[in-house]
Amino acid sequence: MRKFRIAAACAMFLAFAASGVAADVSLAWDHSVSPGVVGYKIYFGQTSGKYGTPITIGYQTTYTVTGLGPGTWYFAATAFDASGNESDFSNEVSQVIAVTTSCDVNGDGKISILDVQTMAAMLVKGQPLDPKFDLNHDGKVNVLDLQVLADIIVKGGKCP
Repeated sequence: MRKFRIAAACAMFLAFAASGVAADVSLAWDHSVSPGVVGYKIYFGQTSGKYGTPITIGYQTTYTVTGLGPGTWYFAATAFDASGNESDFSNEVSQVIAVTTSCDVNGDGKISILDVQTMAAMLVKGQPLDPKFDLNHDGKVNVLDLQVLADIIVKGGKCP
């Protein structure tokens, strides 16, 4: 198997854009210095060095991974030739995607006791709640978030 590599100076760079809970991460890297490279593969996952199935792209040095959820995401690229030989991973880059919280649980554009009632009903029924309602930022949406929401409404505070 022929060995080749992405340029030693190849650094992956990233840009970040988010809307609601989903986010896009734009990646860029230098072309491989090895002859015969016909494309690149983008690897990503939420554990450093452990990636899911790669996205195979052509001979381009930019790509945007879309629809990523909250958490830390890790990215690396490889180069490949026409025979499918693949380089080692590039340097790894990461991006933290934060959850934007919301207190408008029922979606009516206002924060009121109706939001507390909606959240309570969903919790009692065991319905999954959107991560944006994790108001105490503990990684779960549960009765503690219901308490935070009730306190915000009673005290006239702001949504965190």
